[in-house]
Amino acid sequence: MVPRKVISLMILIFSSFPNVALADQPTANERKAPCRLQIGVAHLSTDLFEKLRVRAVKVNASSICQVPQSEVTITVEIWKTGMLHDHLVWQKTIKSPGTTYPGTRVDNFSTFRKCRNQTPSNYYGVSYSKALIGGKWQYARHTLSQKTSLLKCGT
Repeated sequence: MVPRKVISLMILIFSSFPNVALADQPTANERKAPCRLQIGVAHLSTDLFEKLRVRAVKVNASSICQVPQSEVTITVEIWKTGMLHDHLVWQKTIKSPGTTYPGTRVDNFSTFRKCRNQTPSNYYGVSYSKALIGGKWQYARHTLSQKTSLLKCGT
């Protein structure tokens, strides 16, 4: 008898809540964002090593927009984890003064910091940007790398 009461109570409770699967579906009025900021994971740059024989930690970021954007500014920061707190290792901002066409990427692939030694350290990237879209300034919030990378690169 108790299990029937429990099951009846559960049915009553769950039937009063909206269907979670339906709540996650986008409605016809919702639109996808026309622009996005992507950031890569921190890595040792093979390009800098092959061309200049420089060992460096590097983070790349791109702004991808399906509408025209102009005056794009992308800032990439390289962060290192620490015992008490994380600290900023390097930061670089690029500016693209012209207008880019829909589907065109604006890249910041020039943010790196030379390794002083091969001490293993954990790094991640942070990126943010702004662009003039449709006559209004649009800002992309701080975007973090998907994971922290352990690299043999002491800075």
